[in-house]
Amino acid sequence: VYRKTEIHVCNSEMNEQVTDLIRDIDELLNVHITGTDKRGEKCVLNLKDIVCFYTSGQKVLTRDVEGNEYSVNYKLYELEEKLPDTLFLRIAKSEIVNIKKIKRLDMSVTGTIKVVMSDQSETYTSRRNVTRLKQALGI
Repeated sequence: VYRKTEIHVCNSEMNEQVTDLIRDIDELLNVHITGTDKRGEKCVLNLKDIVCFYTSGQKVLTRDVEGNEYSVNYKLYELEEKLPDTLFLRIAKSEIVNIKKIKRLDMSVTGTIKVVMSDQSETYTSRRNVTRLKQALGI
């Protein structure tokens, strides 16, 4: 029994057919989401470039690997249901992070884990999500 989806493409050579197949699979798996930038323009965001989703006031915002912030028209619970759980994890009431963008963990804080993201931003897990984070990262 597999725990995660796996796709293997095997061929005797890397040819145009294999390249096209890999590109098509990548497009299917790389889900996009729309956001609004600070100028009010709608943008299409690739999920693999998203570092985190978080709440600020009454808004849900997202930050990409370049540090750009966008507002999104979803509640965090809706994103939690929509986003692939192999890529995103809710670590607190107000934040969902991209697991692939976690750079470092600091477990010296009692009861929580300090999470340093690839863009050098820092956040903390809530006590109730420590176990989920450890399981997702295989700790």
